[in-house]
Amino acid sequence: MKDIRIEQKLLAKIRRLPAGERREIGVAIAAAQAAFGSPHVHGGTGLRKLRGRWHEVRVGLDLRLILREYDDCLSFEFMGDHDAVRRYLKSLP
Repeated sequence: MKDIRIEQKLLAKIRRLPAGERREIGVAIAAAQAAFGSPHVHGGTGLRKLRGRWHEVRVGLDLRLILREYDDCLSFEFMGDHDAVRRYLKSLP
């Protein structure tokens, strides 16, 4: 199982959310960590490959977490709705 890293800006954004939403995000991150590398499990966790080493995890209906796979960890780097995720991915090199 790969380690989890959460970028500081994202962590600050998560900490400003209500406790219930933070709990949902924590559950989604844990499920993604457990399912990563097991493609048959991805569907139930909302984990989906986007491009290259970029993936998304759905948290509820509107919220998505974007993560990048590294050799040693999964780095969660962005959180937003569908449109914000599209803009974020277009901004990447």
